[in-house]
Amino acid sequence: AKAGSSTGNMGADAQLWDVVGGSEKGGIVVRAGQSTSSKAYDARLQTGARVRQVELAGERLRYAKVSGEGPDYGWVTIRLGGKNLLVRVPKAEPAPARASPEEPQVAASKVLEQLELELMGVIKPAVPVLRLPSAAAAAETAVAPAGAQDAITVNFAEGRQEGAAELSGAASEWLARARQWLERLSPKAKVPASVRLPASAVEWEPMAAVLYALTRGQFDPERDVTRLQNAMQDPGLLSMVCATSDRRRSFHRLLYENFRAQTYEPRELVVVHTGEMPSDFFQEVAREDPRVVYRFFPVTREAPGSPRLSDERMGNPWDAVLVDDKVEDMVEYTEEDDFLEYEVHREGWTKGLKRNVAACIARGTVIANCDEGCLYAADYLSKLHAELTRLTQGASPPGPAAVALARWYTMAVKDQEFRAVDLRQREPMWEMFGRNPVTEQPKEQYNFGFAYVYTRSAWQQQPFPDIETVATSDSNFMLNLKKSGSPVALVAPPSAECLAACGWHRDATCGAVDVAANINYSSALSFFSFRGEDTDGAPKSFRRTLPLVKEVSAELSSRRERYLRDLVEEHGSVFVCAYCNFAVALARKSQETREISSRQAVIDTVAWTQTLDKERMKFECSVFSGAGGAVAEGAYESVPPGHGWLSGRIQRMAICRNCGWQLGWRYEPEANRVVWDAASKAKSAEEKNKAMEGPPHLQGPLTWALCWRHIRERRKPGEFVPEDSEKEPRRHAETEHNKGRDDVCPAGHRLYCFATGAHHKGNGGALPLFYTCDICDQDARGNQHLWGCGTCDYDICDQCRARRRRS
Repeated sequence: AKAGSSTGNMGADAQLWDVVGGSEKGGIVVRAGQSTSSKAYDARLQTGARVRQVELAGERLRYAKVSGEGPDYGWVTIRLGGKNLLVRVPKAEPAPARASPEEPQVAASKVLEQLELELMGVIKPAVPVLRLPSAAAAAETAVAPAGAQDAITVNFAEGRQEGAAELSGAASEWLARARQWLERLSPKAKVPASVRLPASAVEWEPMAAVLYALTRGQFDPERDVTRLQNAMQDPGLLSMVCATSDRRRSFHRLLYENFRAQTYEPRELVVVHTGEMPSDFFQEVAREDPRVVYRFFPVTREAPGSPRLSDERMGNPWDAVLVDDKVEDMVEYTEEDDFLEYEVHREGWTKGLKRNVAACIARGTVIANCDEGCLYAADYLSKLHAELTRLTQGASPPGPAAVALARWYTMAVKDQEFRAVDLRQREPMWEMFGRNPVTEQPKEQYNFGFAYVYTRSAWQQQPFPDIETVATSDSNFMLNLKKSGSPVALVAPPSAECLAACGWHRDATCGAVDVAANINYSSALSFFSFRGEDTDGAPKSFRRTLPLVKEVSAELSSRRERYLRDLVEEHGSVFVCAYCNFAVALARKSQETREISSRQAVIDTVAWTQTLDKERMKFECSVFSGAGGAVAEGAYESVPPGHGWLSGRIQRMAICRNCGWQLGWRYEPEANRVVWDAASKAKSAEEKNKAMEGPPHLQGPLTWALCWRHIRERRKPGEFVPEDSEKEPRRHAETEHNKGRDDVCPAGHRLYCFATGAHHKGNGGALPLFYTCDICDQDARGNQHLWGCGTCDYDICDQCRARRRRS
């Protein structure tokens, strides 16, 4: 959206509009963009149609159609020539919630079992579940006819019937491949008991039928795949595939530019996009460039009760601070959790699932993953394809095989700073995160799916797991191929510079109201941003795309400021996470400042090892009565001695809902121990749910103590927001505010005490490598007290503070 516009909620409470004008002209004009000079669609939005607001910019409305005739999406004018073309639908009072039984869920594998029974001619049962509309189509695949009925229906509970026909060898093989592929994709996948496969499914690639079932028909191979049979793949064609979402729209032009600049021929780009509105950019590109295949799967057409696609939202994620705190709102975490193996749970289409859909759509015999926020040199595809050809020894068609790039850059999208990574070399960051490089280095070599190139037959053998792959579970695809005996290699084609760069940006992180991040995600991002070695400026092969990267950075910053404006105009100033700038709590919910003490494990900063000793560290915190942008994490603990004001409470860590950065602590009534203990002892999900539902019930209220250093107050758009860039000027200066003082920063904000701690867990978010004294320029050590300002990212150490006190 552009300045002056607001992005609306696309949920059940979104603003609806009725079309009242245009009756004399066959409806009102719909355009592709916000500008009234943008392309007009041939069809008009008919009078009487109802639409849902997606974005409002002055008198221009971006909509998604709810009912009536006309384009499903687009921009229209609300008022023209003094006459209303659309009017708001008054929002009715919400009706009381009515309990409705959820549709039974069954294992996805049951769909294939019942398809087999269909093909074998099982007699029609009393309860129809799986329906093949064409008996003739089923008979063509089975050896014996499927029956005389026009349609055959089966029930999941029904077993094999005596005398049922045997399947043909081709049909048996098809079912076996589908079952095996489903097991590797998601062995515990569930679907509604009423899911149906069309009769033509037995003519599809088995993987297509599995994806149809898992997406409940949202992905329809007959509509979305131009060629369904293996024999119809294009020899020599290389398919670049990308899974994207509404939150990644800013990167779409960069994605296409990476594809357009490639030298390899022939090639195609397959983009799978889930969200609320299709990409105007890719819709236009797909019309003009026949090499681009764009498939959009809209959340607005999601079947009622479906849990998939719920993650795709264009609304303001900062609205999390407006949501009432819930005692049960927390993310699981234990000391044994590995931040490099952790995955953020997703209820929508995961990145892994979307990659599988994209690969199914792709026509190439070779497929290359590409992520929209990354950069690829012009000869990237050519060189990786050559490496893959070498691995398969030039076989045609090539058998299952895959390669991953060993040398690449990390790129900070915000300031276009690059660091060079070589996965074959020792990474110094391992020690700083308490890991042994000898054991960790080999484990991560295949963790970066943005630089995979593989044969289609490899994907047909091994799907991408149905997980979000926020951390490193990309490696499952490669490692499982390797276990099966397929050739897999980490490659470094000869080149003066690396062939790809993996971009990262704090404003593009993953959390939301309904999907909280985990502290492991924060740790993975921290590790990623610091790893590798500095480069001498931007690599030459990527300089052509840097202007687009700068545009993306500006758009992300503008989006953040738009979120801020929409929030503060109605609710006042807000505290945000000092690490990712995500809204944490409304300022009016800040009550007082309290000192929190915590015994932290002592770190040997020479060997970067954790000792058995513990030291009392203190944190000055703001106490909040509500913090919707934070979430509790980990097992509960007793409140440490010395905090009488927290008597009768238990505590957990409090982290940023968006990025997982540890902000402080959350407190709840001690009476909740009974519920939590019962839930932890449950042997099944059903038992756990029963324990959580009570009685006894979880009680409030909740109290939050968030470290002042880890939050910053935002009052209005356009304020200075510090970044990590080395291009920024030095932060210390003698000003009228801090001259001769040791308790304020140069801008006059009070400095608050905080401490660094052990590695990446349980230390108030203060990993030492993030902090440097802005006076003496000395890097922080483990278990060191500092005084800092979250608003300015300004810090001073004990020694410098003492010197200023004496001066």
